[in-house]
Amino acid sequence: MAADWGDTEAMAKIKDVPAARTHELTTVHDVVERYQLDGPHASVVMLLPTPGEVGDDLSTRWNARRTQLAHAGAGADALDHLDRAVRSIDPRGEMVLLTANGDGAAHCWLVDHDVEPMVHVGEFPALLHAVDELIDRAPVVAAIVDRVGADIYCVDHLDIAAAGSVTGDEVETQIIGGRGAPAGRSGGHTGNERDTYQRHADVVYERNADMIARALTEQAVASSARLIVLTGDDREVAAVGQHLDAHRFTVRPVQAGARNDARSMERLHHAVLDESSTQRRARRADAVGELRRALGQHSLGVEGNVATIEAVREGRAATLFLDRAMLTEGADEIARDALLHGGDVVVADDLGVADGIAVLLRYVTN
Repeated sequence: MAADWGDTEAMAKIKDVPAARTHELTTVHDVVERYQLDGPHASVVMLLPTPGEVGDDLSTRWNARRTQLAHAGAGADALDHLDRAVRSIDPRGEMVLLTANGDGAAHCWLVDHDVEPMVHVGEFPALLHAVDELIDRAPVVAAIVDRVGADIYCVDHLDIAAAGSVTGDEVETQIIGGRGAPAGRSGGHTGNERDTYQRHADVVYERNADMIARALTEQAVASSARLIVLTGDDREVAAVGQHLDAHRFTVRPVQAGARNDARSMERLHHAVLDESSTQRRARRADAVGELRRALGQHSLGVEGNVATIEAVREGRAATLFLDRAMLTEGADEIARDALLHGGDVVVADDLGVADGIAVLLRYVTN
């Protein structure tokens, strides 16, 4: 639900005005479109605590940020749009980036990296945190499996949603003398009978694993997912993993519970977000490693403000790298130009490059 603002003075003037839904930035394309809107822009990063949490006085928190924005020169229309945006967003207990100009507001949840509260007013919106959050993000497909089926979920930027279920075959047993599976002469199971029964069970479970894997593949392709996370019966998780194409997907087993556990979906959600963050950090580290090799070989890597900005504006930047601790006032403009030319943007720590900025080039000019 939306935040309860009570009768705080800062909100009184718009208290009777419906709170319009703010546009959520969920893709890099959304960010690029926001970068191209006319300014000035007012941007803020702040926590939207869940009602009932310690320190959940959202009105006091927002009033402080609003005052800072006003002192920084934010226009009345932008502030009003931010007022309505904060009122309309369901508090999730996460950091959020909000930005507005005179025409409207947008927001992006920041759940994948630690950020500090900030306010910014300028010609360009301060969207680098959103770029960092969304540049390499893709939906994740997850499943809770057992030997007869699976519950399948799709996890996006913040939420987990059911995406269907799969039901396979049960292992049939012949009941003789009150026992499951064929009985021997003494009423027990002979070794041959047990072996036959186990072979039959293995065939059924393997067939079910293949069916689950097919359903997961279909869902992953439909949602453009690259990561599949599995939990449940250990043996069936391993079997399903063997049927998935390791060249197309990264498959990760986790311990989040079984299908009959009411809390398994919640634990699976947390496990997926953790695994997704781990995968993205690894890809970011690989990209930084590629940049350092290129700089060391004096080939496709350049660093420093002058050379980097020139390459970006000429459309030669495959990936722009920005050191998180050295971001300058013009960083959003440079990031916008790189994205508009189809490049990627990596915000990293301790890049160790001149001016905290570098680029991996598509090609080298003479």
